Amino acid sequence: MRPGYLTLPSGQVHLRQAGAGSPVLLLHDAPGCAGGWDPELIETIAGRRWVIAPDLIGFGGTTVDDGAAGDLDVQADMLAAALTLLGVRRTPVAAEGAGAAVAARLAERHPGLVHGFLVLHVPYGGAERPPAPSAPDGSGGHLLRLYDEVRDSLVFSPWWRPSARNRRSRGLPSAEVLHALFLETADHGDAHRRLASSAAEAWPGVAGLSGMAVAGDDWAADILALPEGDVVAEPAKSESGERDYVEVSTGVVHVRRFGAQSSGRRPVLMLHANPGSGSGLEPLARALGETRTVLVWDTPGHGRSTPLPGTAADAPTLGGTYVPLLVELLDAQGIETCDVYGTHTGAAMAVELAVAAPDRVGALVLDGVPLFDDQPELVASVMENYFVDLTPDTHGSHLRRAWGASADMALWWPWFNHTPEGVRDVDAYRPEFLHRVVLDMLRSAPHYHRYYRAAWQWPCTERLPLVKRPVLVGSTLTDPLAPMTPVALRLLRDATEATFAPLGAPGSPEANAVLLARYLDGIA
Repeated sequence: MRPGYLTLPSGQVHLRQAGAGSPVLLLHDAPGCAGGWDPELIETIAGRRWVIAPDLIGFGGTTVDDGAAGDLDVQADMLAAALTLLGVRRTPVAAEGAGAAVAARLAERHPGLVHGFLVLHVPYGGAERPPAPSAPDGSGGHLLRLYDEVRDSLVFSPWWRPSARNRRSRGLPSAEVLHALFLETADHGDAHRRLASSAAEAWPGVAGLSGMAVAGDDWAADILALPEGDVVAEPAKSESGERDYVEVSTGVVHVRRFGAQSSGRRPVLMLHANPGSGSGLEPLARALGETRTVLVWDTPGHGRSTPLPGTAADAPTLGGTYVPLLVELLDAQGIETCDVYGTHTGAAMAVELAVAAPDRVGALVLDGVPLFDDQPELVASVMENYFVDLTPDTHGSHLRRAWGASADMALWWPWFNHTPEGVRDVDAYRPEFLHRVVLDMLRSAPHYHRYYRAAWQWPCTERLPLVKRPVLVGSTLTDPLAPMTPVALRLLRDATEATFAPLGAPGSPEANAVLLARYLDGIA
């Protein structure tokens, strides 16, 4: 399905679409997301209909305030506004689980919009409520419990009552689909519980709704039997928002934009570390966007950007593989020249962009330079031991591996060096910080190591002297790459040294934004 965003006054709706012609709206369960629908089901429906599958508030990529996840009125009004933007005048709705309660409220509040209502399964049998959520803990157990909830939602209805009476007669989807459903739920805290709770409370009034039908075993046939919808000739055009997808030669790149185009200053391109995505840089980008336009990408294979083509055995390089895609992105955005901020792997890629396309770069900011090519024994050990197998499995054991490796990154260097020589004299990561880091890492599973390996094998000492642009270079004081800053400064002809506040610490985005803005404003 084609991913995209619709921009509303309340935020952005993330949705997927397939097919063409008469519309049909699909609403997912809680837990759930637009990407969790069975591909064969979508392919069958899309052969004859225009499939519209949004992420509800509190799920997936939709950015409307998660606090409204349990408000069925707000959910319904959001859908109505999104459909209006798409030019949909009337549409049948097929909804699963908690999504059926949202569909019923949509029909109640916007009766002219809903033309046929199909419940794909009856979700609730009484006044049940889901249990309280688990707060992040140092072991990552809350993620494993959430994974079990997502899995149970496909096995039992409701998912918090795992009894034979509530058993669903369906098989499990692939481990990859389970993994995606988990991620799209975990990004939003307990939003799935709040929607499920509201849906369970509303269900007795929904069950007898006039015009509602309940699907049988053949969902595709029942959906295609729904009445045809209507569309307007010229739908409204959705305004661009903070998040968007941009087509490049390898697929689509997911980007975030902050700030105003009219600042008169060069825009800033921000490149994230690995494992990670642009979400980790969002607070800094938002703060820096107070004075200029900021563009943050998810590196291909990370965040919501599609992976590079080829197999996991392929060995991409920062300059040869990723930088041409950065140039494509700048071209697509109409950016002739920009300043570039990169951290860790992103710093290496920023250097490669400045070397390959110096006319596109005003100044560089390098936050932690990965300088490893003068440590061949370390690199060889990393190539053998560093990269965790994040292949999803149906029981979620890959979550434990991701959490363990990420937690050890604060305690050892490299994280697998569990010897006295590997000890780092810093605090353990806070559970809330680890939660975000691990989810970012898991979003790039199972191929996160492709970009990471390229950084460890990057020939820093050869490439830094080729930079002809002004550079601000440094790191946080506790960064394991901090000892490499003096070497990087010697290799750069026109560099200024800085100390950055640690990303994720209170006040650090604002402090770093002030530092960056002051430096970049001084570069002609």
